[in-house]
This record gives sequence, structure tokens and C-alpha cells, in this order.
Amino acid sequence: MITSTFEETEPRSPGQGRRIAIVALGVILAGAACTIISLAFVQGSWWYNYAGDQTLDHESRARVEAIRDEVDTSGRAPRAVMWLNAALDPNADLTAVEAYLLSAQEVLETADDPQLAEAAEDLQVIIETMQSPKARPPDFKATVTPYPVPTLEWPW
Repeated sequence: MITSTFEETEPRSPGQGRRIAIVALGVILAGAACTIISLAFVQGSWWYNYAGDQTLDHESRARVEAIRDEVDTSGRAPRAVMWLNAALDPNADLTAVEAYLLSAQEVLETADDPQLAEAAEDLQVIIETMQSPKARPPDFKATVTPYPVPTLEWPW
């Protein structure tokens, strides 16, 4: 008499396939959620956008360096040289570089030297190119409230 080994095994429960599918689906959904959360974190980090967030292109940076050297050799506006050095700092962000260039421009405009006035005009051109919409990051939008905001006035 031949006995088979199938008689000794227990039959599979009918819900086991469904449990395996639910566990597999849960693992896939958890992996997708972790991926989405980590992508959002990475794209929101400063180091992810650092390369695209540079403030001065190579041409503008070279022009600012030339203006700084020109003003430095004249010796008439050391504060402007200080502001231009700060604007050339590679760790400065867009807003800071713009503020530094504006400060240097103000110092150069107050000096009564035509050569420094020409340098101030060159800085104005660079500032205007920085303020152009294509120079700003795409998520940077200036917003204006279209209606006045009500203020609370106390009755006394």
C-alpha cells in the first residue's frame, strides 16, 4: 500500500492568501509614504537647492570683482569695498547680496568722484539683473494684500 505525504499535511486556511496580500500591500504603501516624505525633506533642504540658488552668475560676479578692484585701487571708498567683498561671499544668499550691493552703490553715489559714479551705475545694472523675474527662484513670489487688513481699535 502506498501512502502519500499529502495526507499528513494540514490544509491551508482560506484567509491566509488574503492576509499575505494585505501585508504586502501595507509594506508597499509604507515604502511609498517613506519615499514621498524623504523626497519632500530632501527637496526642502538648503543643500539640495544650493547649486541653483547662487545669486550672481559668472559674468556679474566678474564685473563686481572688477568694480571692487577699481574702487579699492582708487582708495576713496573703503566702505564700498567692504560691502562689495561681502556681496562676493559665496555663502551669502540672494537677499543679502542684493542688500550688500545696494549699500555699496549708496556709498559710491555719495562720493563726489565721476569714476565712482560710473561704478555705481554699473552696480545698478547688476542689481537690476538680479531683480529680474528670471533671476529669482521660481517659488519666490511677491504678494500684495488686495484689500486693507482690518485693525482692532480699543474703545478708550
